[in-house]
Order: sequence, then C-alpha cells, then structure tokens
Amino acid sequence: MLSFENKKVIIFDLDGTIVNLDVDWHQLKMLLSARYSKLYEEEKYEFDHISACLDHVVEKKDEIELENFFKLIQDYEMKNINNNKVIEETIFFINNLELFSVLKRTKLAIFSLNTRKAIIASLKSANIFEKFDFIVGREDLRKWKPHPQGLFKIKDYFNVNKEEMVYFGDLEKDIKTGNNAGIETHLVNEIIVLVNKKRQEMKIN
Repeated sequence: MLSFENKKVIIFDLDGTIVNLDVDWHQLKMLLSARYSKLYEEEKYEFDHISACLDHVVEKKDEIELENFFKLIQDYEMKNINNNKVIEETIFFINNLELFSVLKRTKLAIFSLNTRKAIIASLKSANIFEKFDFIVGREDLRKWKPHPQGLFKIKDYFNVNKEEMVYFGDLEKDIKTGNNAGIETHLVNEIIVLVNKKRQEMKIN
C-alpha cells in the first residue's frame, strides 16, 4: 500500500504525470537525428529516442552543440505549451497533501526529461509552481533516464537518505530509473487511484 510515512521528498516526472504536453515526439526525434547526421557527416543515425542522440553529442564532448540541441528541444516543447492538459488527479494530490498523510515539512521536486522552461511554464499554467522546491530538467544533466543521475542530484540537494524519497512517473523507464537509484518508485496511476478513493470517501462522509 502506498504510504508517505517518513518521506521527506516527493519527486514527480512532468509529461504524463502532472500534465500531458502537446508534442510530436517522433517528429522531434527525426529532427534531432537529421541535425546530428548533418553536423557529423561521418555518422548517419536515426536514433531510437531523444536521449540516445544527446548521449552521442556528450560522447563527442561538444558542449556548444549540446546546448543547441537543448534549445531545439525547448523550442519544440514550448511551441504548443498552451495546449497542455493537466492530469487532474495529480494536481489534486499536490494541492491537498495533508489529505494523504504527507508531512508539512515534505519537499516536492521535479525530475523530468523535459526542458526547464517547459517544466516551469507547465507548473505555472497548472498553478502549482510555488509548491515545488527543486527542479531537475533535461539540460541539468549529462546522463538521462534510466540513468539515476537526476535522482541523485535531488538527493544531494535535500541531503536526505534514499529511504526518505519517493518518485512518481508514467513510464516503465521511470520505474527502472528509480530502481537503478535504489529509490522507491511508483507509476502515477497509483496516485490517481489514491485520489479517486479519497474523493469517494469524502463524498460519502
């Protein structure tokens, strides 16, 4: 059973967990692959996922071009940012932590593969930006999910033990990331079930 007892930090993914972004990820992946192939003509790649493309740029130690890739991703994420659809149950949970026995001192953080600008805009549009104490976005890392670098960054920031953290995402990749970090991790569906159960109890009472 999901419990927040002794948890000092609750971490959320963004896209698919707090909001659904209006982004054609396949098209973005193709754009990044095309850019990579044009820049590094000796290597023609069609990457399986966005992080794989960035991994190759990191390997080349091309920090300037890596920033260009981040900017391209950011612009693409921001293009339809006003079309965000909030995941209403997650928003309810964040706004009503006390209903779920979350201690007042508990901190909230974001660990997402989205860029910081898209994360901040999304949280502000959902009116929950002020609820969060720390954000780790795509450009804050050089190793991405399922590598646990982002979770360790949050752990170090809050100076907590792994057992005092819990992470929520929407994909098996998030579960694998949490497992790789040794941090308790759940799919956001568990929050949705918890919220709907709580609402039903409140309605009955």
